[in-house]
Formats: sequence, C-alpha cells, structure tokens
Amino acid sequence: MPRFRYRALRPSGGEVAGELTAADERDAAAQLQAVGNYPIEIAAPAAFGFRLRLPRPRLPARELVLFTRQLAVLVGAGVSLDRALALIGGGGRAGRVRLAGDLLAAVNRGDSLSRACAEHPALPPLYATVIAAGELRGDVGDALARLGDMLERSRATARALLGALIYPLSVLVVAGLSVAFLLAFVVPRFAALLADFRHQPPLAMRLLVGAADLFQAAAVPGLLAAAALAGLAAWRWRDPGFRLAAARHALRLWLIGPLLAKIEAERLLFLLGNLVASGVALPEALAATRAALGNEAFRTALAAAEAGIARGDGVAAALAASGLLPELAGELVRVGEETGDLAPMLVKAGDILRREVEATTGELIALVTPVCIVVLGLVIGAIAFALLGTVMEVYDLAG
Repeated sequence: MPRFRYRALRPSGGEVAGELTAADERDAAAQLQAVGNYPIEIAAPAAFGFRLRLPRPRLPARELVLFTRQLAVLVGAGVSLDRALALIGGGGRAGRVRLAGDLLAAVNRGDSLSRACAEHPALPPLYATVIAAGELRGDVGDALARLGDMLERSRATARALLGALIYPLSVLVVAGLSVAFLLAFVVPRFAALLADFRHQPPLAMRLLVGAADLFQAAAVPGLLAAAALAGLAAWRWRDPGFRLAAARHALRLWLIGPLLAKIEAERLLFLLGNLVASGVALPEALAATRAALGNEAFRTALAAAEAGIARGDGVAAALAASGLLPELAGELVRVGEETGDLAPMLVKAGDILRREVEATTGELIALVTPVCIVVLGLVIGAIAFALLGTVMEVYDLAG
C-alpha cells in the first residue's frame, strides 16, 4: 500500500506531521480520526522522491458564507440535516451544490457532520472544529450560525485590506503600462523624426530619448529577471523559515505593516473568542485559530503562546509575552480572564481593533489616493511636455 504524508491537529490542539500507510486518502483520514486527530493535509509522495503539492481546492469565501448561512437557517428551523443538505444541493452555484452533495453522501454513510467537514478538502479545519463543539452541545444550528458570523467577519476584514490597496495598486499599474507604451512605441518615432531634421532636440526630449533607449535595452532582461525572482520566491515559499522572514518583513512595511498587524490581531481575537464561546476547548481553539491566521509571524508567535498556556501561564500573559496584541486589547483579555468572561472580552477586543482597522484604512485611502493621482499626473505631464516641446520646435523649423 502507498505511504501518505499528513498534517493534522491533535486533540490537545497541537499540530502533528508524518507519514502513514493506507489504501487511499480516505483511509488515511480515517486512521488519523480514529486516534482523535483532525486531518489538515494528506498527500501521497510521487515517484523518485518528488512530491507535487497542489493547493487544496477551496470555495470562494462568499460561497462558503452563503452555504453556511443557508444550512444554519434550515437546521435551526428544525429541518433534518440530510434534508437541509439535499435542499441546498438542489440549486445554486456549482461549488455550493457540489459541497452539499459531498457532505450529504458522507452523512448518509453514517459520518457525523463534523467528520464529513474535516475530511472535505474545500473546508478549512476551523469549520469542523466549531461544528464538533456544536454536536457535543446538541445545537448544530447555533454552531453553524456562529460559524457563518466568523466567516463573514473574516471576509469583511480581507475586503477592507483589499479596498485599501486596490486603488493605489491600480494607479501604479496604469501608470507603468502608460509609461512603458510611450517609451516603447511613441518616443522612438519622435527620435526618428528628429534624426531626419538633423537638429539637436531640446534637453527634455534628449533625456526622454535616453530613457526610451534604456527601457528598450532593459525591458526583456528585466522581465526575465522578474520572472526568475518570482519563480525563486515560489520555490522558497515552501521553506517555513523563508515564509516567516517574509511575514516579519511585511509587518515592518511603512503604513501597510501596522495595518497588517492590526488585521491579524483582530482576526485572532475574534476567532479565538467565538471558538471559546462555542464550547471548543482552549487548546483546540488556539490551534484552530493559528491555522486560520494568514501571517506566518503571527502563527509562530501564537504557537509560542500556546506553549506558555500549556505550561500554566494565563491567556493574557501568554499573548502579551508573544507580542501579538496591542496594549489595550491585551488589557481587555486580562480583565476577561480575571472575571471569567474570557470569550466576550476577546470578542470585544476584536471589535475595538476592527474599528481601528476601518479608521486606519479610511485614512490610508484618503492619503494615498491624491498622492497617486499627483504622481501619475506628473509623470505623464513630464512626458507630454517633452513631446509637445519637440513638436513645436519641429513645426518652427519646418516653417
């Protein structure tokens, strides 16, 4: 039988990786679940020691939120789970229909919903963890409703960051393409026209012609070098040390770094608070939260905090020692831990950080938007000035 590499979450909340022998991926998942582990990734090594690791297929965030909301409403209204999945699978987007059909098939085989979700590659580990806690409490509908809130909040946070970046990036892309077109096609025609007149062009035009010559000479080697760097970065991305260094560098970026840190801290607090409120044990909640974070530096710091909590440190002390949270959020967590209201305080601290993220995003857009417009106008204006000045001089010589 083939051997499979795997990554899974332990019942205690830690992550384990290794290899096992199984008939297929489903059998490997069943073996892991038999000892209480939640599979995160299962892959078979390819021949000659080379293993192609394809990304796990995931539903778009919007589709996953809609699926979760629909299932929560149906189950909460008293519809049986198999009937609810059949109703969702009866229409809608192909991704939702396929997911509902897969889960329905697993439930009809006798699997619990949490086990079916843990085995499905389109669902994050967080999904199965929350539903498992709901099954233990006997209230899957409430667990699904809370899960829908968590997924929608994460999607809104990601869209906030995208909204802050998309305008300046689009302006930079348009500016780059416009300048490249002018330097590659327009300026050389003017240079040929001036050569026919045997007249020295103005200084601005000479500088522009020199820039066009440099661009034409360096464009192809530059694109090849960029492609090579991108390929090298993609290859190195498999190295956890490289991902950690890149994540820490991203957190130090001007303007963007503090915003990224607040977004990750807000996601950590909100997810952890809702997992604890859902009845998930703290070690499992910490592990599921760590798996849902997008920044490797935050994941590493949270793993260190988990180790501190396992040694007996308080949640607030462990999170403060790891440097994950701003001072105000850390103080709220400490108060919640002392008063026995840890979950509500985690969620409240996340709400405060979310408001800060929204305010920072608005300020960033208000600052960057006029700067990008001015820069684009200056670049295009300088090129137009050089070209029009040359046209006027050629016109005077012709007259």
